[in-house]
Amino acid sequence: MTTSQDHAVVLGAGMSGLFTARVLADHFRRVTVVERDASGTDGPRRGIPQGRHPHGLLLKASDLFDSLFPGIVAECAEHGAVRANVLTQHRVYIYGHQLKQTEIGRETVLLSRPLLEHRVAERVRALPNVSVRRGWEAMDPVTAAGRRVTGVTVGRSGASEREDLPADLVVDATGRSGRAQAWLRALGYPEPAEQRMHVAVSYATRLYDLPPDALGNDRLVSVGAEPGRPLGLAFVARENGQWSLTVYGYGPDRPTGDPERFAAIVEQLAPEYLLKVLPRATGVGDIHVMQYPAQVRRRYDSLDRFPEGFLVTGDAMCSVNPIYGSGMTSAATQARVLDEQLRGGVQGLWRRYFRAATRATAPAWWFATLGDAPLTGASGPRLPGVSLGAAYLRRLARVAESDAETSAALMRVAGMDRPPASLFRPRFLARAVRGGRTAP
Repeated sequence: MTTSQDHAVVLGAGMSGLFTARVLADHFRRVTVVERDASGTDGPRRGIPQGRHPHGLLLKASDLFDSLFPGIVAECAEHGAVRANVLTQHRVYIYGHQLKQTEIGRETVLLSRPLLEHRVAERVRALPNVSVRRGWEAMDPVTAAGRRVTGVTVGRSGASEREDLPADLVVDATGRSGRAQAWLRALGYPEPAEQRMHVAVSYATRLYDLPPDALGNDRLVSVGAEPGRPLGLAFVARENGQWSLTVYGYGPDRPTGDPERFAAIVEQLAPEYLLKVLPRATGVGDIHVMQYPAQVRRRYDSLDRFPEGFLVTGDAMCSVNPIYGSGMTSAATQARVLDEQLRGGVQGLWRRYFRAATRATAPAWWFATLGDAPLTGASGPRLPGVSLGAAYLRRLARVAESDAETSAALMRVAGMDRPPASLFRPRFLARAVRGGRTAP
């Protein structure tokens, strides 16, 4: 621990804020997490729209979580999370092609967001120099001559009480609609340029009581959307003998909370072996719907001026289509980057951090962009090479039906364990040409 600074404040106690607090605890004598939600309940929270939808740790996520909180993945399994071998217990369809099930020697866990967030929050609360203030929210930055952020004014939610929290560093982890941009305008700083892709995706989820071995060896079924059919499905095991059934759609082909519409999409997409199992399942609760209009990447790394003592992290910097499940992995990646850059001190931190974090989260952005580019409703400025890359990805998916190495490579990239560029190695290019001649 190198606690050379006195106090850091993290705005937001979601996963990004918790990861950030964990890292800051190694560099500051005190860390205060400010969270608007006063409840602190173990169930889905109002401020976490993905809280009722399926969660699992991608390949890279498992490694990152364990590096930040040693043993956390095993701890989640002890509290009910379902262990699953990647690809041998995953049945994944990309662009209508099922990836060949093959052993890649990796395991992950499937669980609910509340279970995961609760275990991580417990670890953060156990840190002796971290305190969490629930029921408070950030109001305004405290600055020195408008150039350096020296703290933050917080207010008790729903009350007139205000308090200034002095800080050597303030980190905004309040999500894609956080305070950062408004604060920059108020302080006379430029706002970052945005890369935006309008995906207009909606997804609906319902829980079902069903044993974890209901599909035999499989613990996850994922049927991806494809051109001409911008609909997808995921059936994922979780704790307490339950499964999450999610359907999603782009543009006008979006699911709703209507049970008949939900059932019709399931009937259209689910493989036959899944349709045989679902009549034995008992639905639990209502259908929960979430809409996601656009994935956004804010290029803080391109700014020439930015206030010292202030940072932005999580979805406020890079928010990717949740269908790809890379949000928590990106947040943990940014926390790791922050840990590395803090070794150089707080002065000039913003420039080093934003440049490194943008590079680290680029693979998730590009993979989602490649996946969504051919789908109806996915629109926005076309980035160089996206159309060609998306066509190449469809050819690889065809090859991966029968080729174990290609299947494993696609799964590793989807799990952020390898960069998208790894799919362009000569042997994969050759297989795509030979095996994808009839692909569109």
